[in-house]
Amino acid sequence: SAFERRSLILSQYPSVAILGCSDSRVPVEIVFDQGLGDLFVIRVAGNALGVSTNASLQYAIHHLKVKVVVVMGHEGCGAIKAAQLDEETIKKEPADLAKALLGIKSGLDETRLKCIHDPRSHDREAVVCNVANQVKQLAQDQALMDLVNKDELTIVGAFYEISSGIVDFFNQVSVPGSPRVPGRKGVSKWGKK
Repeated sequence: SAFERRSLILSQYPSVAILGCSDSRVPVEIVFDQGLGDLFVIRVAGNALGVSTNASLQYAIHHLKVKVVVVMGHEGCGAIKAAQLDEETIKKEPADLAKALLGIKSGLDETRLKCIHDPRSHDREAVVCNVANQVKQLAQDQALMDLVNKDELTIVGAFYEISSGIVDFFNQVSVPGSPRVPGRKGVSKWGKK
């Protein structure tokens, strides 16, 4: 409503930051049934960390005081598929795109992925591997881990299955003994109902 939009002009109070893919089929606010001001969303191909995405997450965590960071990949991600091409093919892309794809490629366990022959399983595992790598990178940030250890922040990976609308959560980084983020949609207070 107009009133809600006006109330957000001067401030925002999201409790969750989501690093998601720029894919047009994955509109994060719709996936989680959230409105204006509810989520702090950073979208980039392959939901990959870089200077801009890291800076955006740091702003959300340190200034907006979000309590949860979600790194969410999705079924059928073109960036993840492209990152699995051979390096020579990737290097034929425009310079910035090639650099981004090679960055994603460096975090994939290609030996493991070669053992998965079912295309759908391979797709999912590659995306999950990329998300887990991004979560691992975030967990190496001492400032973030200080907040995690004070139980002020939780970092979690997620996989959005476009075909079913289900979001699976995994690789949660939180203080030992804290509640776990549920593994399926429908049970989290900020997830789809």
